[in-house]
Formats: sequence, C-alpha cells, structure tokens
Amino acid sequence: MPRDTLARIAELERRYDGPIPETLRLAAHLGSADAVAQLFAAGEAAFYRSLVARQIAIIRRRKADGSFYPALLDDLRLYREGWRQWHRSDCRLRQAAAGLPAVPPRLRS
Repeated sequence: MPRDTLARIAELERRYDGPIPETLRLAAHLGSADAVAQLFAAGEAAFYRSLVARQIAIIRRRKADGSFYPALLDDLRLYREGWRQWHRSDCRLRQAAAGLPAVPPRLRS
C-alpha cells in the first residue's frame, strides 16, 4: 500500500464500492494493521489501569467506613491481570514497531 494516508484511502475507495471495512480504514489512517493493534492495546491498558486506580480508592474508602468485603480484592486482582496482559501486548508491539528484539518474559518464582 502507498505510504501517504490520502493515497491509501483513495486506493481503498477504488477497491470498494460502498463502505470501506473499519479495520482497513483504520489501518489506512494509521499506516498498518500493527499500528491499529498497538493503539488498541494501549487503550485497553489505559482502561484497566483506570479500573485498578478506582478499585484501590474504593477499597480504601470501604476499609475506612467499615463496609469492606473480600470480593473487592478479587475484582482488583482481575483488573491488575487485565492491565498486565494488555501492557505486555502494548510493549511488545511498540518494540516490534521500533525494530527492537523481543524481550523474553520474566520467570516467576
């Protein structure tokens, strides 16, 4: 595909008679499908990061007013795991885009 955004979109318009599929349109705007995947991963990581921060604030308030219950910690674990997965994906895609070698995952003891 051409490097220029307008040229990529024009090429898609020539190929499709009707609406251009959203995934192809996004790839044309961002330059590649990898860029779309990286943007999505960054957005998901930010979403889960905000869930973690809000859940911690809720836990602190609940502990202070005596209405804490253990399921709040289960939710926090779920949000942290979601953040870790999307953050790893985002980092891996950024490294690939920069041409850096993939870093092996840390070993857990």
